[in-house]
This record gives sequence, structure tokens and C-alpha cells, in this order.
Amino acid sequence: MPGRYDDMKLIENILTPQIKSKNVSYKETISAYSTETALSDRNLVKITNDKVEIFGTTEVEIRQGINYIEQLKTVFDGKLPVCEFEFYSPAYQYRGFMIDVCRHFMSVKELKRIIKMMGLCGYNFFHWHLTEDQAWRFEVEGYDKLKEISCKRVSKEYFKYDMVHEGIYSDDDLREIVDFCADLGITVIPEIEIPGHATALLAAYPEFGCTGNKVEVETRWGIFDDVMNPASEELWTFLEKAFSKLASIFPGPYFHIGGDECPYVQWEQSEEIQNFMKQEGIQTESELQGWCTTKASRIVASLGKRALGWDEVVDAPSIDPSVVVMSWRGFEGAEKATERGHNVILCPQQGCYLDKGITTDDFEPSQWGVYYVKDVLNVDIGMRELPEEQRKLILGAQCNVWCEQMHNGREVEYMMFPKVFAYADNLWLGDKKNWDDTKKRKDAVALLCYKMDILCSPARWEE
Repeated sequence: MPGRYDDMKLIENILTPQIKSKNVSYKETISAYSTETALSDRNLVKITNDKVEIFGTTEVEIRQGINYIEQLKTVFDGKLPVCEFEFYSPAYQYRGFMIDVCRHFMSVKELKRIIKMMGLCGYNFFHWHLTEDQAWRFEVEGYDKLKEISCKRVSKEYFKYDMVHEGIYSDDDLREIVDFCADLGITVIPEIEIPGHATALLAAYPEFGCTGNKVEVETRWGIFDDVMNPASEELWTFLEKAFSKLASIFPGPYFHIGGDECPYVQWEQSEEIQNFMKQEGIQTESELQGWCTTKASRIVASLGKRALGWDEVVDAPSIDPSVVVMSWRGFEGAEKATERGHNVILCPQQGCYLDKGITTDDFEPSQWGVYYVKDVLNVDIGMRELPEEQRKLILGAQCNVWCEQMHNGREVEYMMFPKVFAYADNLWLGDKKNWDDTKKRKDAVALLCYKMDILCSPARWEE
């Protein structure tokens, strides 16, 4: 490790998430070794002159021990420092990250570069946001217009020039990401947005909407009135096929069904929908959204999956109790959901949205606020003010990246890194997290990113 990295002689100043052992140094490195793993009563990595031994209390910990070895190999150019250290078990079982590929498409190659780093840092769920107002990113048999219309948009971003944004993932692309993630111990969660943020779908199939009017794939950012028509049998036939298709490719236990930012304007104005509500005994449009959530969650359950939804789903008076609620608007959604007995995953935009700025510098592709690396570590995932019975329903947390202002994988990397390293500490250490320990690794994470071809922001870590 040349130059300014010469002082990184303590192993705890190199590895993410932060390890338990302190003041572990090394005097020599090795390049040839055998590797052994075993279950044990503690989490330990032991590197001797000819062997690497990884012990873990579960397979999850053994996986992370392997990840630590991969980090060390990367930083030390294929060699390993002779040392021994203990490491923590994760504080939370769900440790996720979400990437929006709808606002701007990302290739499989770009995604894999990011995913690999996230796996090495102990993340175990990749939430793949696949549908939006601005694009639908996968094919469904019998619905060819998704590929012809829904996966592309034309933006008049330049004078006398139309910019075309497009991209769709083939079944082979989806499987490639699933297999790649599985090798890293990461489970992929696909998302189909229901019932709002559906303009791209309605551009191809206006009969799934409330008016039947032709719309274009949206080129603006925001919330739009064109939403799905819950009374449409054709819509639910399509959604069952779309869910079934993804369920056949994604083997994980979860399926995200969206549920955020759905305007009720067209529902209120549609005679068909108002009659449907009377027929079903639904009193309000909020109840109708709850009806959509429950219907979608039962389709998901029939496919052997469990539904997740954004925290707007608990604005309805009741929904299927099996739905896991992702609390993004703050912590209120998590509090309401746990009061009603729902499991929750924390991803409050106040610190967990990595599309928000790293600093206040104008050149950043950020949107709607600034949160420093220290703010990410300080997010209270455990919600310590809640009663213990509600806290037990918290599965974990994830960081989200919305790509309105990010046009490619490199810009996404810049906004994610180094924040994701601090968030990994938050997810693994819980109440044991320590800012002084985290910030000691600033040089090390920059070096790791460089060697793994990841664009890491050089921004300061705290205000």
C-alpha cells in the first residue's frame, strides 16, 4: 500500500463493516495459502504463514469472513497480511440496498460492479426497482408493447435534439444478476409499482388505466395522476403474469409491490371505479388502495413469496398482515406499521437516500437535500424510543438510490460510495457503532474502491 496508505497498519482501519478486534497489526504478507471454514462459537479470521481459517457462528458469519479475506486480497494486491481478528455478527437480518434503473437504465455490467462491492461489505438484499412512470424494464410474454413502448422515452433535453433513454432486461439478464448475487450471498428483490407510478405501463396498455386515454412514457420527474384501474380484470390478469414471470426467475422470499405516492384524482372521477367500490363495500379511495395492496400481496403469496410495500400502504385502514412495510418518508410509517403488527424495514429518506447530496457542492448530481457520511451512520435503525414488542418487528434497513439525476453507473457509484461503508457499520454493529472507528477507514475505503474500479466521492465525511 504505497504513499499515504503506509500508515494503515491496523486491520480494523481497513475492513468494512468494522471488526471487533482492536490494535491488530501485521508484519508480513503471504501469497500462497489454503482456506478452511467451519462453524464455531465465535467469529474469527486467522491468517497464518500458509493457511486461512474462517470461523463463524452461522453460515452468514462465515460468508462475511470470506468477504473480509476478499477485501484484504484486493487492498494487498492478491496477498494477505498475517494476522488474527474477531468480528461481529450482524445486528439486523435484513441489510439491503435499492437501485432505481427506471429513470436511467444501468447495464448488467454496471450493476455487477456495484453489487460485488456491496456483497463484500455485508449487504445481503438487492432491491431492484424495475417499473416506474419513466420506464418498464422487463419483458412479459404476450405483452410485446412493453418492449416496443414502455422501456423508452424521448426527452427534449437539448435545443433541436431529442435524447432517447431506453433499455430493457432480457430474461437472461435477470438470471445473470440473480446468479451473480447468489454467489455473493445476496438475495434479489424485484419490484413492480402498484397502483401508482405506472405511466410507462399505461403508455403501452391504456386499457389498464382509469380513463383509457393514450399517454406517453413520462419524461418529467414527480407524481402523476395516471394510475392503474383496480376494477380492470385485464389489469389483474396482466399483473398475475408479470408476478409469475418474475417469481420464476427470482428465488428469494420477497416481492416488492410498490404502493407509494398514488394520487386518487382519477379514482374519484371514474364512474366505473366508484361503482366498483360500492360493489366491494369500499368506502374511501384510501381503502381502495388497501384493497389493491391486499390483492397483490395474495397473488405474491400464491407464488410462495412475501410482499413488501412502501409505507403509504399502512395509510389504508387495513391491509394483509403479512405485508412487510418499508418506511421511507421518515420513521412514522414504521411506528404505525409495528403498532399494527407488521414487520418493517427502515429506509427513511433522512439519511438512507443516497441520491441526496454528499456535500452542498453544486457539481454533485444530487437531489433534495444533503446528508453527510456521518448522518448515514447516525440513522437510528433500532428505533430505541419504541416499546420492545414493536422493536422486535424491525427486520433491518436499506439504503436507496433514486436515479432522476444520475445518468449512468459511475454517477450512481459517486453518490453511493463512501456512504455505504458507514451504513454497513450501522447495519452490522447496531448500538455498538462508533463514528471515530468508522472515519478511521476513510483512506482504506477510497483505496478499496480504486482497486475495484468503483468511483468513490472524495467529499468530506462530516459537516
